[in-house]
Amino acid sequence: METHQIQNLLHQVNAITTRYKKINELTGENFNVFRILKLESSEVRMHSAFIAELLKPDGSHGQKDTFLKLFVNAFCFNGNLIDTQSCKVKVEEGIGAIREEGTQGGRIDIVITDKHYHQIIIENKIYAGDQDHQLTRYHKYSDKADIIYLTLDGKPPSDNSKGEMEDGVHYKCYSYKHDILNWLELCRKEVTINPIVREALTHYINLIKYLTNQTLNQTMQEELSDLLKSNLEASFAIADNLDKACDKVSNDFGEIIEKACMDIGLECAYGISFNKNYSGIWIWRPEWKYVNIGIQFQNYDKDLVYGVSTKKNPNDFPIPTTVRDKIKSLPHNTPKNNAWWPWFKRLGEPYNNWSKFQAWEAISDGRMKDHLMDRIQYLIELTKGLEM
Repeated sequence: METHQIQNLLHQVNAITTRYKKINELTGENFNVFRILKLESSEVRMHSAFIAELLKPDGSHGQKDTFLKLFVNAFCFNGNLIDTQSCKVKVEEGIGAIREEGTQGGRIDIVITDKHYHQIIIENKIYAGDQDHQLTRYHKYSDKADIIYLTLDGKPPSDNSKGEMEDGVHYKCYSYKHDILNWLELCRKEVTINPIVREALTHYINLIKYLTNQTLNQTMQEELSDLLKSNLEASFAIADNLDKACDKVSNDFGEIIEKACMDIGLECAYGISFNKNYSGIWIWRPEWKYVNIGIQFQNYDKDLVYGVSTKKNPNDFPIPTTVRDKIKSLPHNTPKNNAWWPWFKRLGEPYNNWSKFQAWEAISDGRMKDHLMDRIQYLIELTKGLEM
């Protein structure tokens, strides 16, 4: 493989992407109100809230149970005759405290209940991982419900979450990439003469396409595919070395972050690796006994969170209750905080998703370093005076 062949392919790819970038700018496809407000990865405040509002028969969209009927037809599998007109829709519905053995209780992302107590349960996963016995707890709460396990790409729940439950019998997997998008398109057809609702749906559809890597113009995809097809050897040579190039950039970035922490009197261990789950960056002061400041991927190179994390496995070395409770009560905590992370928040785009070029661009131009150091400084101020 000659170097000039790889360089020529890269030049052609760059020309195509530059041309379509200009097209996107002219058409306004890059403008999305949800991304501007940094809500794209917020399961509760964005996705569950928006979907639940569409599903409410008394929702502010004014379409009564039209959207809910479409949803029931597309997603329900148990044969329950849902009375859509009488349905009540709740977000983050509490079903009791999680018991010590972890098989009952918790909070359900979306619960839909009709007057006959037929239920639809939606477990909404954007980037977060499964909780212990999560689907098992929901099935015990409502054993005849249609339990919908919703992820970006339709991946199945963990064995620890579903236990002995069977896909298609006790729950069913669906994706934003295909199933939610198809439902949203059907909803949009129902409101063609209602511009406000129609455009809100359009923005959400474009957000889902962005999160599932479907925003590139179809013509561009075909053009790039044809180009790569005719240059397969060079294409594989580039693909085989992309991870190595990103590792080098990441290692250089690690040195920058470690030095920036050292400059303000903090110790830092940079452990980001894309070959394992839950890798991250850990920051602490020598006198801290129980916790670190953590910046960690929740799903390989996606869903980067920051917060206060336990130094050791909390099951083996639990931190004192008084320490944990003070940390959990700090302002702006995520409702889904847990024993590992008594306080955490998700980072917004482009910083939280390192599978996309925009994150690496932010690393290269210094925005990533500035943003992470800003979050670290914020946590230092937030926890000032607490025993750590």
